[in-house]
Amino acid sequence: MQKIKSLVEARKEFATQEQCEAHLTKMRWPDGVTCPRCGSQNVTYMESRRKWQCKCRYQFSATSRTFMHGSHIDLPRWMMAIWLMCHSPKGVSSKQIQRELGLTYKSAWYMTQRIRTAMIRDQAGVKLSGIIELDDAVVKSNKGTRWGGGSYVLGMASREGDIKLQILQKLKGEEVRRVVAENVDYVKAFYTDGHKLYRKMHELGPHSYVVHQKQWVDGEVHVSYVENAWSLFKRGLVGIFHHVSTKYLQDYLDEFCFRYRHRHEKAKLMDLVLASC
Repeated sequence: MQKIKSLVEARKEFATQEQCEAHLTKMRWPDGVTCPRCGSQNVTYMESRRKWQCKCRYQFSATSRTFMHGSHIDLPRWMMAIWLMCHSPKGVSSKQIQRELGLTYKSAWYMTQRIRTAMIRDQAGVKLSGIIELDDAVVKSNKGTRWGGGSYVLGMASREGDIKLQILQKLKGEEVRRVVAENVDYVKAFYTDGHKLYRKMHELGPHSYVVHQKQWVDGEVHVSYVENAWSLFKRGLVGIFHHVSTKYLQDYLDEFCFRYRHRHEKAKLMDLVLASC
């Protein structure tokens, strides 16, 4: 698909149900339509029902077994919602989706949660490598404050471009090392600030830190990459979502990581979501 640079172009590209189905079919089955149940390519298209029927007698459509399966919302609206969520650097709220697409809030929330699930799947199995910067932050959830209703989150950013944000069960050094060990592969070096949480990071790899009370950068040792990511996420949280529930906070963190990880390939974002659906 050619690069879509604006919402106007997206509306033209996905103006009808037929256009959306054709694009989704091409994304799901680039080598020819196959049955989701048995994997056979011996399928027949029933134009009157806009479905395929396999020799195993299973009938399926382009949305079968995807996050759009069984939805009464038409595909052009689904495509617009995906495009908006992919191309808004700070995210887009369900209320805005409701206004833009003329839906009820319940439908808009249903759509954003389903799309967010596909983004999370793209993040599954991602491991960080190379030089990794670590920085913790407090994210207000449930309209809480740092000491009541807030969540401690660890930011892990590779200078190669990947990032992971994960909620900490407790603000302890051993918890930080556990989370880091689960999310890193090859480590060239860990860079952190002077917080006591990171005193034993040398157990997982070479560790250097900079004491922010004295200086922000010591040669190559700094945490500017992960702090920039935190700044963008928090501006989106305050300006777009205003507050999030602790129950769904990790989903919002993963959604941000998806967009941040693919920030240099925005033309592929929408297709990446459809490929994970």
